[in-house]
Amino acid sequence: MIIIRYGEIFKTYILGCQCVMLASPEAARFVLVTHSHLFKPTYPKSKEKLIGSSALFFHQGDYHTRIRKLVQTSLSPESIKKLIPHIETQVISSLDSWVSTGQVINAFHELKKVRLFLFLSVLSRLIYIVILLRSLTNEYPKDTH
Repeated sequence: MIIIRYGEIFKTYILGCQCVMLASPEAARFVLVTHSHLFKPTYPKSKEKLIGSSALFFHQGDYHTRIRKLVQTSLSPESIKKLIPHIETQVISSLDSWVSTGQVINAFHELKKVRLFLFLSVLSRLIYIVILLRSLTNEYPKDTH
């Protein structure tokens, strides 16, 4: 492994590809704030194949920013908190239906059903996000990464 070092920023070869490594937060800040136009983040083709070329970190610029904001908004604590009333309603409904049967229930199987329903409910929200992502992907040419 050849390493040419310039303080906290150095060039090396990893897996046969030349790359610039940043060894501290200050170096990263320096590069990203003052010289970001000189660098293009790249990833091994194997990683791109494994994750898919549409993955968020394979993109840059406006497209990356829009997708990141969409994903962050969907996974924010505020968004997750909004799910709590929905989950509570479903659990209370399930409890009421169990009581109304007047029979002994198998809690393991019943809780699996509740979990599946909640999963499908959250999944439907994620599908909505995927539809939004696809509409944004169609909005931008494939060479944005």
